[in-house]
Amino acid sequence: MAYSVATFSAAQTIGLPSIVTLTDEHVGTDAAVTQRRAFLQTAAGTYLVPDGTTTDYVQWALASASISIDALPQDYALNITVQWLNVTNDVLYTKTILYDFTMYSETFYYGLTQNQSSYPTIVNDTNYYTNKMILRCSIDEANQAVTYGSDIFSSQSALDRAAYMIANQSNYF
Repeated sequence: MAYSVATFSAAQTIGLPSIVTLTDEHVGTDAAVTQRRAFLQTAAGTYLVPDGTTTDYVQWALASASISIDALPQDYALNITVQWLNVTNDVLYTKTILYDFTMYSETFYYGLTQNQSSYPTIVNDTNYYTNKMILRCSIDEANQAVTYGSDIFSSQSALDRAAYMIANQSNYF
């Protein structure tokens, strides 16, 4: 019997923004499938892999339903491709899904909210709320570009704006 649905999901874990966890959600069985590969491709066409990996993909053991890939140095919009292969490396099934990963920005944004509790007068700074809203809008734009437009480039552009603000936080917050 063949896979009737070859698919997967991807997620980050709070507190571990560099790690993407993929979970195989295929339906059906196929004895010819002996291995899996996962590709994490950026909007620029490059591939993210853990340190020490010499290929542009991560080998994913067939015995494991999930794999955690530590490869994100910042927030990214990624075309993630999973391939199910046979013993001779022929691709039997493939599925590509666009995801955006915003955990770095969301964590920083929450930190700003926590700071407001500790330093309530910070909201009196004229630019504080404006900059906080620009950051929030950048995060939301990245999500919307993926959800509504399947647009990796707009998503990554929004994530890059957020990353710039975070890297230069002394100028904005």
